[in-house]
Amino acid sequence: MGIVSLKDFEILACHGVNEEEKRVPQRFVVSVDMEVDIAAAAREDDLDKTVSYSAVKKLADKFVKDNCFDLIETLADRLAMLILRTFGLARSVTVTVKKPDAPMSGKFDFVSVTSTRRWHRVYLSLGSNEGDRNAYLDLAVNELKMDEGFGKVKESSRMASAPYGGVAKGQFVNSAVEADTLYEPYELLDVLHEIERKGGRVREERWGDRTLDIDILFFDDLVVDSPELAIPHADMLNRDFVLLPLAELNPNKMHPLTGKRIGELAKGFEKA
Repeated sequence: MGIVSLKDFEILACHGVNEEEKRVPQRFVVSVDMEVDIAAAAREDDLDKTVSYSAVKKLADKFVKDNCFDLIETLADRLAMLILRTFGLARSVTVTVKKPDAPMSGKFDFVSVTSTRRWHRVYLSLGSNEGDRNAYLDLAVNELKMDEGFGKVKESSRMASAPYGGVAKGQFVNSAVEADTLYEPYELLDVLHEIERKGGRVREERWGDRTLDIDILFFDDLVVDSPELAIPHADMLNRDFVLLPLAELNPNKMHPLTGKRIGELAKGFEKA
């Protein structure tokens, strides 16, 4: 891996909470550091095998000038996400936005905000047992594909499954999804809850009937154990409707707690 950088590129634009800042262009100084696999570019001396800092400069210039945000936090974070969506060879990016002429008293060089974003690989479980079950799964997959925080969204085959947990009554349709995401775990959880709400999900009864259920199975190889979120999913090893679709997508994915591959874990549920 290597770092491709653009340092202290000055742009005149309008960002800030004050009305004058929205009308009168000010100086913003942008720096970008991208993690890129530069081995092939260096070996073959080929610009197409790396990320052009000139192209990054043009993208940053246009984005900063074309938008008007109250906060440079928003500016830095959205520019970071745009860079990763635009340049497929970049795996992570750090964007720093400096504001040398910030409207505040006192002597200072600049104020600044830094945002770091990277691509993560996630696996999700989808389920529905109310209404048009396949339509609700379609909605979830389409929402993921339309969200700029996701890339390379791939769904497994769908399978029918009996209600699980002793509360729900209706038959389920389930699938798994593999995707890249720019969201961090708790951000991702909020995004998935919003998709569930769009699908009419009402959280009244644990394990009850629902129009749409989306669970995070894996987030890279991260382990999270909190009241709000457990990764890997706490009960996935007992669920055929999770393991079988997941094994279809990536049988070699390693469960970070058991040390076993998903294909191996799914074998106990495979039909003869």
